[in-house]
Amino acid sequence: MEQADQAETEPRKSTGRLLLDAVQQASDLATKQFALLKAELDEISRTARILCSSFGGGAVFLFCGAFLLLVAAVKFLAWLTGSEVLGAVIVATPFIIIAAGLGYWGLSKMHSVGRRHEMAK
Repeated sequence: MEQADQAETEPRKSTGRLLLDAVQQASDLATKQFALLKAELDEISRTARILCSSFGGGAVFLFCGAFLLLVAAVKFLAWLTGSEVLGAVIVATPFIIIAAGLGYWGLSKMHSVGRRHEMAK
């Protein structure tokens, strides 16, 4: 009788031990997965920082170059016309026209959205 009781409790111990081992291994796996995720996110953020700084530096050089080109155009037109004010007005005119066109386009879009919102009520 004693052997039968021992045989019944032995599988329970091994099943319990198996469950404990499975839970422990799952916990270890989850910990390792989080460590891997952290390492990958660190690498991605480092790459993104490098990319943004490269594009930021490029944008600074682009804007500086465009500004110098506009200044050179103003100086050239001032040399041609004899008036720096007239050269500046000639260079600024396309930008003023573009700004007015974009403002008009934005205003018309705002009005169309407002009309759609009123119709929905």
